[in-house]
Order: sequence, then structure tokens, then C-alpha cells
Amino acid sequence: MRSCRVRSKASRVISKESELKHLELIMATGLVEFLLNLRRGLVKDEENSPARGGTRVGESSRARRRRDDTSMPTPLQREPCKTRPAFELCAKGSHGNYMERLPSEIILKIFSFLDASSLFNISFVNKRFHDLANSNALWSVLYASEIEKKMWRPPVSMMKEAVSSTVVEEKPAGYWKKLLLKEMAGYKDTMWKTELKHMNPHTGMPALTEHVLRRLDIQWEITLTNRNGREIVYKQTHTFFEDSSVTVCWNHGVWPLMYTLNTLQLHGIMCPASPAPGDKPRWRSLIRKTALQRTGRWSFFGADRLVKVLQFDKGIIIGLWRGNWKIAFIMVNLHFHKLIERSLLGSRFCPYMPADDSAVDPDCSRHGYTLHIVLHNPVRQILCRRFSPLYTRRVMPQREFVQLIAIDFANVSEHVPVAKISLPWQAEGLKGEVERCCMMTLTVLDEAQRPFWCASSTVKMYSRQRVLELEYEGEQFIVLYEDAEGKVKMTFVWMEEVQHYFLVQLVTIFPADKVQRHFSGEC
Repeated sequence: MRSCRVRSKASRVISKESELKHLELIMATGLVEFLLNLRRGLVKDEENSPARGGTRVGESSRARRRRDDTSMPTPLQREPCKTRPAFELCAKGSHGNYMERLPSEIILKIFSFLDASSLFNISFVNKRFHDLANSNALWSVLYASEIEKKMWRPPVSMMKEAVSSTVVEEKPAGYWKKLLLKEMAGYKDTMWKTELKHMNPHTGMPALTEHVLRRLDIQWEITLTNRNGREIVYKQTHTFFEDSSVTVCWNHGVWPLMYTLNTLQLHGIMCPASPAPGDKPRWRSLIRKTALQRTGRWSFFGADRLVKVLQFDKGIIIGLWRGNWKIAFIMVNLHFHKLIERSLLGSRFCPYMPADDSAVDPDCSRHGYTLHIVLHNPVRQILCRRFSPLYTRRVMPQREFVQLIAIDFANVSEHVPVAKISLPWQAEGLKGEVERCCMMTLTVLDEAQRPFWCASSTVKMYSRQRVLELEYEGEQFIVLYEDAEGKVKMTFVWMEEVQHYFLVQLVTIFPADKVQRHFSGEC
């Protein structure tokens, strides 16, 4: 009897060892549900062992296992195994995030194996990662390795001295990070910023803006995001440069349906004509992000026999094929004011925010303004005029606005003839023209020829009743533009005899507090 009990106990031990080996294999595969069932069986084996007095002395281990198996689910009754991620199993055995308990030295050591792009992205995880990922010790090493890849580089001894530990600690936080990002972007601030100092006396914008954009190979691309979060990137098809703006067009590619889209993002990129193999991903600078939902986000702009045009955020128009919601083309008009900075110095998710460099000038009552306006489309220039000097007038009610009158309808000598106003388009081998709409680029300069208000948008002519008493006999049209900085009102008269429009009124209106902020004084 005693020998039978010993053999039974030995068989249980052997069975338990084999089951433990199977347990390790099952845990590796993540079958947690099966693991729990097996554990219940082992616990019941322990409870029914002779040491606990749960079984008769002569009962064999096979009989006990058969009896215990009745309480376990059969293979047909067993619930499907649910695989749990490894981090969930680790979280149950630990209290809190184990990364928070790691010393800063170990995290810095881990960060030292990351490249510049990964180190930049990981700084947005939390505050602690942000502080550690901006360490000068990490970025100085990356900067030194980036400089060594250049065709020309200083001697190694000079580089070691430049990024020595003493020098690194003396520099302010973020110094080496800023240097590295400038090197990776592939441009030299001092070079193109010097070129942009030469101003065009006619427009008030940098005279070499188009030259710098072409030399730096700056292009623009749009990213369309659908409702499922999928992103589709489109490269520009062609551009049309004006005196103070550039119109960018996209009309090639496989376009989605309009109602499936959620957002549109416009990025500036540096796109060399012949990229070298193994080049890093191009730096993308966000210029504009707009929602494409139908409610309150867009307005009907115009149509012809093939397309209908919608306007978004004053500067973006999207052409849709008639009869469906498929995109035919996209156009964007970009003002030259800070365009290179906006195309280079932003990030993928945050646009460039220019610093306020307005000078203090408390005497604003005698300031003479300059207004430069261009009406154009992606093919030709329609109107280009410069008005200077212009002086402000208070507008009722409550004198909260000031206005600049560039063309007075009562003064016939100021009226300007205008060619045909239309917006030509081209897509998928087809061409068309939307009547009575075009692009407008407006620049208002103060007395020191500094930009006071810059606007670039598509505009549309609306027919109106004959309100102004003029010498011309013809249909009157009005163009209205408004944003947070100001308003523009233009009145046109169509002369059927000469097949021309005449611009008979041009007025700009600004909030009075905008003038006060710009000049830091009282008007």
C-alpha cells in the first residue's frame, strides 16, 4: 500500500513537470485562456493530494485526473483563446509605467541610439521626454556626425574642439538642435535672407523672391486626408508667378470623391531636381490646413459646362466634375510676404509664426499708405495698379474703422479699364473657363514701405442693382473680400460697346485697433 502511494506521488510530480514545460510554451504563444484552465487543474491536484487528506490512499493519479477533468470545459465547450498584448501582461505585474521609474541617465543612453528625426518626434511624448530629448549632449553628437558627411568639413581636431563637453554645456538649451535642423534642411539662412533684403519699389515685396524659390527648389504639395485617416499626397503640376504672388495648380493624378475627404493640408518642401540615392525624407513645412466638411466650410464659387468650383478659406479653390463629386483640379494663390519662411521654417504639423517686427511710431495721423493690387488668373494678368499716397478716414458708426479710398466713383479720371475677368482651368486633357472670377493679390504698405496688410485670394463678381449714379450705361458688378485684417470693395461696370469692364470704385477698410497695434499709437 505504501509503495503504491509513493508511485502515485512520483507520477504526479512527473506529470506536473511536463505540464509546466507545456505551460512555458503556451505562454510564449499568448494563449492565456488555456493557461488559466491548466492552472485551475494543477491547483485542484494539490488540493486533492494525500498530504491534504483530499483522496483515498489507494486512488491512482489517473483516476483523480479523470475526476478533476469533469469540472474543466471540454474542447467543444472551451471559449476561444484571446491573445493579449505583451504590454498588458507587463502592466498587471507592475505598478505604473516602468519608463517613469528609469533613471534619466538610462533614458539618455537609449535616446543616444536614435537619429535626429526620431529624437525630434519622441520629444512630444511627455514633458520628461521633451526635457531629455532636447539635451545639448545628444544634439551636439548628431550635429558633429552630420557635418562629417558634408563634402567639405573642417579638420577632425577642430570639430572635436567645437563640440567638446565644455563648449556644449556653455551653449543655451536647443542651440545644437537648431544648428542640426538647419543643416538637415539643406539651406543657408544668411544667403537667402540677404537676397530677400532687396525690395521691389513697385510692390514692396522682396525683388528676388521668385529667384530664391527656384534656386532652393521649393515646391508645394497637398495632402488629402479621408474620413478613415488615410493620407494621399499630390505634387504640384505647374505654377504661375506674378509680381507679388504665385498660383499653384494640381490637376494630375487619381483624385478621390469630394464627400469622402476630411482635411486638406498645404506643405512647402525642398525638392531637388536630381535627388541623390539614400537621401533623407524631405522637410515639410505646413502652410495651411483646412477642413473640407460641407457645413460652413465652403461656398459655391462658379461653374461652366464641365466643372463647378468651390472656395475654401479664401485662398483655395477646388474644381469638381459636373454630375459627380470627383475632384478635377485644385488651385491655391500664395502671397510673397514671408512665403519662403512659411515654406521652410515650419514643421509638418505647425506653421511658421513670424515675429512682430513693427516699429513704434506714435504719430499715425499723417501716415501715407501705398496700395498695390493685382487681378490675375493662372494664365495671364488682368489688372495691376499701384496707388500712393493714400490717407485714412474714419468710418461710422462709432468710428471703429478707417478706410482708404484708392478709386472714387465720383472722379471719372480715376476709373480704370479692365480686360475680361475669368478663371481658365485644365484637367485630364480638357479645358474650360469660369466667367466673372479670378485671383486677387493685395498689398498695403505703410509710409516706411513695410507690409501693413497682405491678402491673396480668389474673388467673384456679383451682379447688383444700379446703385452708383455714373456716366456709364451698363450692368454693375461688385467684388467683396473680407478677413480678420480688413475688407476690400470693388465696383465694376460692363461696357457692352467696347466689351470691357471699368473699375469705378476701390475701397479698403481696416479696424482702427489694427492701425493702433501697427504703429503703437493713437489715431
